[in-house]
Amino acid sequence: MPEIQIPAHDGGPFKAYIALPDKVPAPVVIMIQEIFGINQEMRDKCDDMAARGYVALCPDLFWRIEPGIELVDSVPEQLQRAFDLFGQFDVEMGIADLKSTLEYMRGFEASNGKTGCVGYCLGGKLAYLMAAESDIDASVAYYGVGIEGMTDMAGNITKPLLMHVAEEDEFVPKDAQEQIKLALMPKPNISIHFYPGVNHAFARGQGMHYNADAAREANERTREFLEKALSK
Repeated sequence: MPEIQIPAHDGGPFKAYIALPDKVPAPVVIMIQEIFGINQEMRDKCDDMAARGYVALCPDLFWRIEPGIELVDSVPEQLQRAFDLFGQFDVEMGIADLKSTLEYMRGFEASNGKTGCVGYCLGGKLAYLMAAESDIDASVAYYGVGIEGMTDMAGNITKPLLMHVAEEDEFVPKDAQEQIKLALMPKPNISIHFYPGVNHAFARGQGMHYNADAAREANERTREFLEKALSK
């Protein structure tokens, strides 16, 4: 499995799965994990992004708890373990590790300097925070959890942000979605799409709530967004 080591600001290093496109240098897309670690789903997403011309990597954000975690939602014990890890996860340190990843990849030999991120679930929340707390060139958040409590940070977002929201998300209730809509949709550099009739993690291939039509639509919007935001 192709891996690189990312220097942490306070030690490390921590590993990241990486997939390279046929032609380099190229823009970088940091794929931000769910609560399941760098599993096959995230590796597949990196490989797909690389096939579209990006340097794609997924850093191990659970390395401070237990390096190398790889779980799935279809096994009850693993799903419970994932929620346990989520409870232990330090968001502030996770953002610090993503900032370290951003800094490292901007100087990476296969990078052209342009860097974006795409996050799912926990990663969706972190993608929003990267948009608000770093100078990353573009961010995409799939069904991020807890963003309604962070809308006051929207004024810090100066680069493009794309958000995908599942209207039947069991972890983002309707009132939270309304808060997000009212606070963020008026911002000119933030685009939000709502997907009716689908639940959290609708774009997780083989996941319990996977919806092929909604995933296809969201992924196409993501591809168009990244192509525009990360083009030279």
